[in-house]
Amino acid sequence: WEERQKTRQLEMEAVSKALAVLSGDDAHDLFTRTFNPALLQRESSVRSQHREQASRVLSAAAAKVHSPRLATLAYQVKLDAFTRVKKAIDDM
Repeated sequence: WEERQKTRQLEMEAVSKALAVLSGDDAHDLFTRTFNPALLQRESSVRSQHREQASRVLSAAAAKVHSPRLATLAYQVKLDAFTRVKKAIDDM
């Protein structure tokens, strides 16, 4: 019990030190100097918006004609992005 309590205390001290380093002015300055907004991925968000719009159109059509198949397709379109992420994680 005492050993676990001591270990926990050491972990808490280490986390506090790490937070102090990461939230310090030096870390902020370094991040500001090295951050390059040109490296942000923008195309993915456009694709995501298109996927969401397609899903909404399919959902509306499914509701209008009472088609469970169209509703399923709308849901699959919406969740398809996660399929790629899951595959990438499985391939690791």
